[in-house]
Amino acid sequence: MISTHHPDDVTRDGSVLVTGGTSGIGLAIATAVSRTGRPVVVTGRSAERCRTAGHQLRQASPGEHLALVADTTDPDALADAVSRAADRWGPVTGLVTAAGRLARGSLLDLTPDDFRAALDTNLIGTWLAIRAVLPGMLDAGHGRIVTIGSVLGSTGAPERSGYAATKGAVAALTRSAALEVAGTGVTVNCVAPGPVRTPMNESDARTDAAAQAAFTAKVPLGRWGRPEDVAHAVLPLLAAGSSFTTGAVVHVDGGYTAQ
Repeated sequence: MISTHHPDDVTRDGSVLVTGGTSGIGLAIATAVSRTGRPVVVTGRSAERCRTAGHQLRQASPGEHLALVADTTDPDALADAVSRAADRWGPVTGLVTAAGRLARGSLLDLTPDDFRAALDTNLIGTWLAIRAVLPGMLDAGHGRIVTIGSVLGSTGAPERSGYAATKGAVAALTRSAALEVAGTGVTVNCVAPGPVRTPMNESDARTDAAAQAAFTAKVPLGRWGRPEDVAHAVLPLLAAGSSFTTGAVVHVDGGYTAQ
């Protein structure tokens, strides 16, 4: 049985692991966390992007960090990243699952391989990352997990059925995980961005400019978001004092889902 823990027992924040933290939303979150003074571990699949992210983190903040090559679909690589962070700073007490993959195409055009690839990264990768950090959090009696979903997980969109399905599942996973660990000192929440200017979305926008313009027109604030907008929503959920918010899905979308 999972033992209960009182939030007043928390004495300090530990390190934060950000999967997919080498670019876009993940890097913005890692940078924001580093500026608070907490150690940060970013993971990504590309060694070159890891080197670049490490350099950017050093430029942005004097805080400690690690940039490690690790695919979020590889449980051994995730376990190694968590172990290296724990050896250096103690248990990882924060997790942000920012690794993501698009799955673009109509119901008839989207290939099974593309759908499975998005499912592996967006959903199974999120689940594996939670499993990698959870034992240490439970032992420490404290942890903050923030998954990165999408407004499309709530609303759906033409030509995005595969991506929307995986992100809807991330929200469901978040709620279920939050209930399972309730009372242990570990919280689990989801931040669901709307259209955000990231390298992944910019690439997608170039292939379907008309659809992206139509999407923008539906945003009440009249613009796409910035990665930093998402980071500002994630930071409070990682704080030790954020002990009474769990199982929530927070939309960061310029009012898109309020309509």
